[in-house]
Amino acid sequence: SAVSDAILQYQRNVGILERITRNIGTKSDGPVLDTQLKVQVDVVQQLGVKIEKQLRDEEIRIQSMPRTEAGRSRATHIKLSRDYRRVETNFKNILLEAKRKRSLTDARRREMEEHDQRKKFEEGLQDDNTRFQIQIQEDKLNEEIMREREEEIRNINKGMHQVNEIYKDLAHIVASQQEQIDEVEAHMENANQNAESGLQQVEKANAASESSCLIS
Repeated sequence: SAVSDAILQYQRNVGILERITRNIGTKSDGPVLDTQLKVQVDVVQQLGVKIEKQLRDEEIRIQSMPRTEAGRSRATHIKLSRDYRRVETNFKNILLEAKRKRSLTDARRREMEEHDQRKKFEEGLQDDNTRFQIQIQEDKLNEEIMREREEEIRNINKGMHQVNEIYKDLAHIVASQQEQIDEVEAHMENANQNAESGLQQVEKANAASESSCLIS
């Protein structure tokens, strides 16, 4: 009958829905699977509405039949109703399973996202700490360079001071020696003048002596 065929079609589509539900949370899961699931649920629900109407129409038809014929038809109707309810229960269980698996998958996804975020945050902290350590090392190096430069400047200033002192000492020595040289030159000049004066006296004495001898 039409009702029996509809129930078989309903059962096949419930089976398709069950296979789709098994893929939730697997590598095949994703937007495409969600679309397939929604479309298949819609198909099954539409078939269920159709069967519900057929069963109601059949119930009304049986009520108008003679008692003998109605008895046989009612037995068939009861069996078909029982078969439909069994498949319908399976359909509802599959929907619950799909919802459970989807919730579990979403929870795992959120957990992974939170884990990734925590990992990135920790890596960011490590990077910040590394940059901070590098900055500290650079600051220490700069401070060391500045200290070395200041020490070099102090040494240069000290050297220049020492050079100035040496120049002062040399100038003092040269000045002292110049005074001594001037004194030696003055003595030599006096000695030279005294020698010339003495020589003149000797010459005069010799001349006087020669004059005395001639007179005698």
